Amino acid sequence: MKELLLNFQWGVKMKITDMKIQVIRRDAPVSQEVGPQYGGISFLDELYEVPLVTIVTDEGIEGVSFGSNGMALAQYLAKLRPLLLGEDPLCRERIWQKLWEQSRILFLPQTALGVIDVALWDIGGKVANLPIYKLLGAYRNKVKAYASSTQRPNPESYAQEALELKARGFTGYKLHIPGIPSRDLEICRVVRKAVGDDMLLMLDPVARYDREQALMVGRELERLNFYWYEEPISDFDIDGLAQLCSALDIPIAGLEVRPGNFYAIKEYLVRGAVDIVRSDVQFNGGITQLIKVAALAEAFGMRCEIHTNFNPLMNAANLHVTCSIKNCEFYEWWVPEKLIWDFGVKESLMVDREGYVHVPKGPGLGMEVDWDYVNVHTIATL
Repeated sequence: MKELLLNFQWGVKMKITDMKIQVIRRDAPVSQEVGPQYGGISFLDELYEVPLVTIVTDEGIEGVSFGSNGMALAQYLAKLRPLLLGEDPLCRERIWQKLWEQSRILFLPQTALGVIDVALWDIGGKVANLPIYKLLGAYRNKVKAYASSTQRPNPESYAQEALELKARGFTGYKLHIPGIPSRDLEICRVVRKAVGDDMLLMLDPVARYDREQALMVGRELERLNFYWYEEPISDFDIDGLAQLCSALDIPIAGLEVRPGNFYAIKEYLVRGAVDIVRSDVQFNGGITQLIKVAALAEAFGMRCEIHTNFNPLMNAANLHVTCSIKNCEFYEWWVPEKLIWDFGVKESLMVDREGYVHVPKGPGLGMEVDWDYVNVHTIATL
């Protein structure tokens, strides 16, 4: 490592020699309670099949990351392999810009950029022998987590889950609900009554409301003292979002799925169309773009609340960014974690009894891949 650091200091160029792509299929069936969630469309395949990227260098340092959407994303990643070969993996900004320019030509999903970028940051941390959050410039080493629900079968099951999570130390709970205003508000009332006034509650309808429904629900959420109101209508309805932000006191959060997140959101901020920016490493082009989004939000005096992902490596990457910035209050912890994202690593993230999640201390992502698990469950290699 000392020799490698000396080479780095003197400008000896490291080169990417390969990008290995594996697709693994999880062995344990994902519980039906986590889907279907979005308008009756199941996202079980998103959770079952996971592409894994390993970026290999001529110095023997490797960076890893998981993706989502199985073979579909793996095929996009394979198209990008020739663009990486021979590049210096420490030139992350240059590589990101190169891939961003190609995204229009190749019709790339931003998730492909995110997977590659996170693996490059993993290499950078390993070269510097630092966890990524310190490479970015650490602000803290732990952050409060809020629990984020899947769609539950009835109001009572939401209330029961919220109480169980409160007992585990969580101080906040976000509800993902059916998207029918009358049912959604019944769930919100039951949960608020169950947990009392000392637990933060958030609502995420996943853009299922029209403008009138969103306003009506928002006013009731204010009465129930909800902490924020996430993606009530489509992120593309900038006029409707601006009207909601003006009419409601409860903060409106959004933009996590807005393509070209960093380049697109400036108009929303100028027009006051969101109160809280949402972004993450997987949906929004990796750590390189996420830190830009967070900085832009900070310049407008706004929080950037980072979204969760479907796997432990991307969740760790989100946590590293969260612990490197000031303007993110929480870490989103999707439950039930054992069914959704806790797989493929030897030691996963944990929430302590006070509701904090601690950033990994090892170099890079600080997460050790369970290669025995990965190799046994590999269904394709590209």
